[in-house]
Amino acid sequence: MAENITYALTQKKNQGQAQFQSGKVVFDATAITAADYIEIDCGFKPSYVEFINITDRISVEHYEGMTDDTCIKRAAAGTGTLETTNKGITLTETGFRVSQNATLAVIAASKTCHYRAFA
Repeated sequence: MAENITYALTQKKNQGQAQFQSGKVVFDATAITAADYIEIDCGFKPSYVEFINITDRISVEHYEGMTDDTCIKRAAAGTGTLETTNKGITLTETGFRVSQNATLAVIAASKTCHYRAFA
């Protein structure tokens, strides 16, 4: 697995008892490789992640207990699908990773994304 390192990341961590993190990821105009992932380190293993491409209004969600590399995808029109073949989100011990698969289409060059992760 390769990891995309060409992006700008802004994170906001909650210091209270509940573990929560949100952030903004801005991808530059370089080519996105479909086999790559972006990995976000939250400092905890989330039980829920939402990753939103606000430029194209596409979002993916992953709940604890779902299979790795799957997600629920919401298109700009609001339709939802369970993605099991186009990759998706995988929870890690300290955060999560999101696939740059072109068919999933949530990560692309020159796009701004936001995320939230809850433990």
